[in-house]
Amino acid sequence: MAPRRALILGSACLLAVVLMALAVPMAPLSVDKAWSDAMADIASPVLKEVALVFNALGRGLGWVLTLAAVAGLLLVRRRTVAFVAFAVAEALSSLLSGLLKALVGRPRPPGGVVHPVGSSFPSGHASYAAVTCIALVLLFTSPDRRARWWGLAAVGIAGMAWSRTYLQVHWLSDVIGGVVLGAGIVLVTFAAAQLLSSSDRSPAAELPVRHSPRGSTSPAS
Repeated sequence: MAPRRALILGSACLLAVVLMALAVPMAPLSVDKAWSDAMADIASPVLKEVALVFNALGRGLGWVLTLAAVAGLLLVRRRTVAFVAFAVAEALSSLLSGLLKALVGRPRPPGGVVHPVGSSFPSGHASYAAVTCIALVLLFTSPDRRARWWGLAAVGIAGMAWSRTYLQVHWLSDVIGGVVLGAGIVLVTFAAAQLLSSSDRSPAAELPVRHSPRGSTSPAS
């Protein structure tokens, strides 16, 4: 997918999140309740530990170490534009998810295994997972070899989304909103960075995404 198409798709995702924020009720939807009940039915010590690992990766030290590792690698490789695009996307994920939480004010499910702060919609963990997993594919894989990596990214995003509902700290619609928000942010940010850097014809110009040996680039391939 070309940068302009990625920009359009990302913008559509962000618009969808805005519409969801306007439409989502304070009370859970019927599908939210059904999914929450299903998560309670499959509760086990092993699944709880798996969910807690995802929880740790999306907050505190786990969050800091993950972002620092990616940012450090980009700086070591002197991929300045890529570093800026990644930093902006991650910052926007935290900022916009927090802003929407404050504006929507949806209550969290009762009886959560962990006790995060803030309201329920959208899931900040899910938004973070979408931004980070999609960014990793765009930053470190070439377009002609991305199929398997997109699959792994989808597993990571789905795992984080599942963990938030399993821990009973988000409704299903919250994590869907978070994933769509994160996808929109990273697509718009990387596409805009690529379009801006492509317009710079100086020898130092670089693209924020990795390109194929043929020289083609795509922030959403």
